[in-house]
Amino acid sequence: MITRTLAAVLLLASTLSVSAQTPLNRGPATPNQRIAAASDVVTSTVPQGSVAQAQAQGAGNYGPLARPDTVGGQIQEAWSRPGNKQGIHVQNECGDCVYKVRLRQYMVSAIQLPADTKILSADLGDASRFEVKKRTDNTLAVKPTGAGVDSSLIVYTESGKVYSFYLRAEGINSKSVPDLSFRIVGNDTIGMTYVEFDANGSPTNSAAAVATHGATDFLKTAKFDPAALRGWDDYKLWGDKKLRPEKVFRDDHFTYIQFADKWNDLELPTAYVVIDGIDELVNTRVQGTTFVVESTHRLITLKSGQSFMCIQYKGE
Repeated sequence: MITRTLAAVLLLASTLSVSAQTPLNRGPATPNQRIAAASDVVTSTVPQGSVAQAQAQGAGNYGPLARPDTVGGQIQEAWSRPGNKQGIHVQNECGDCVYKVRLRQYMVSAIQLPADTKILSADLGDASRFEVKKRTDNTLAVKPTGAGVDSSLIVYTESGKVYSFYLRAEGINSKSVPDLSFRIVGNDTIGMTYVEFDANGSPTNSAAAVATHGATDFLKTAKFDPAALRGWDDYKLWGDKKLRPEKVFRDDHFTYIQFADKWNDLELPTAYVVIDGIDELVNTRVQGTTFVVESTHRLITLKSGQSFMCIQYKGE
């Protein structure tokens, strides 16, 4: 069915055609002549196909509406590996050092300083590729706007302490899970026990006196007994050489790992134990140059990116 607009166009075109093309001595044009003339005028003044489109629209058929589909293929496969605590990195405060944070494009990460810290301001090396916002007194939200780029972040605190960070932004094809939560804990009280010794190197009392600085949970109040240290030759190690420790030993509560000359160049790993077939993250801390894993599980796995080291206790 032809719309009113199209009908008007055809009628006008017919009138113009009759007056312009029909000789005066031939008399009035027949209906077929008027239709043919109108068609010639319309097709010469309207783009090819518009007449057919107008006819279709007059019948209520406006054609399909093309819509762009959501872009897929953006899921990072590294998240498919087992483990419900991936993306969580806890590190002891290391004093004069640079904290290395792995970020990922399209994801936000939280950098959390020790609980008693108050952030005053921060300087970002490349504000065109990274965004940083203060969320709480001691927490920053960091988001990269690109991949394959890096930058620095300097954080200034009320106490005068300055924290330096190296930020690396990776893409969806990265084989490493990013640090969605990067938490720094104070190394002076968290999980630390202090034993006083006399001039002969013996604990000041038979119970191995411990100062726990107000700690209340078991791990923080566990008494240190030098006599309980064991297992120097009872561990089987396999994995990447760069994570291979020089010494591993334990007591009744913790596993102690020493990396010797590798210590200064090593990016400290995270530690996992297998529970019901699933890797579970366990707490770690640094005491001097000893990496302390707060577990005595018989099989502990250290992971740093794609590198790993398995530490299996074979003793009694």
